[in-house]
Formats: sequence, structure tokens, C-alpha cells
Amino acid sequence: MKKRGLLVICFALTTAACHSKPTAAGVCGKLVAAGVAANCKSGTPGGLGAAASEQAVFDLPSVPGETGQVLRFDKSSDFEATTKAYDAVAVLAGRHRYGSSAALIFVQLNSGASTDIGAKAEAVVNAL
Repeated sequence: MKKRGLLVICFALTTAACHSKPTAAGVCGKLVAAGVAANCKSGTPGGLGAAASEQAVFDLPSVPGETGQVLRFDKSSDFEATTKAYDAVAVLAGRHRYGSSAALIFVQLNSGASTDIGAKAEAVVNAL
């Protein structure tokens, strides 16, 4: 009977771990693997993304000298407010803004990134 209880606890912990939300650094790593990003670094959320709990910043190899960011949120209300804020300043923030409300992840690339790079970033976000 004790073994059965232990198995149930192990299963519950394993299942919970499988459904954990991605980290900003983890998503940045996926962007590197997709050929979108390089040199991921932890950052401090600020500006329009100040409500995020984590930020990862990265270089865009396809646009030398330019960067992008991954923001992770703890609350869907913060995610939604941030995506709306970026939408409101789309002319300044650029066209490459991709979010996953399920994963509470938002990715933004410099506007100099190509449509192809944007599509790769969007595919990473959509797969979360």
C-alpha cells in the first residue's frame, strides 16, 4: 500500500513538471535553435514590458547590431496588458511581436528582421 501511495505522488509530481510554463531563457534557447537569436542573456524587464517576471534579451544574427527580447509573465492580465501596449505603439515597436497567452510568453524582434526570421520566431511561440 505504501508503494502505491509513493507511485501516485511520483506520478503527480512528474505530471506537474510536464505542464510547467516555459522560462524566458528556455524560449530564447529555442529561438537560437531556430536560427532567430544568438547570445541570450538575462535582462531586467522595463518599459512596456515592466510587468513581466522574466526577460531574456538576445542578438539578431540576421540584423547585425540589433536585438530582440523574450518576456515571461506570471499573470495573464499582465501578459494581455503588455501585448495591448505593444500593439498601441506598433509603429515604434515594430511588426515582429508574437505572444502565447497559454504560455504567457511574449517575443519582440527589432523591425529590421526579415519576414522569414519573423515566421521562425512565430513558429517557436506558437509551439509553446
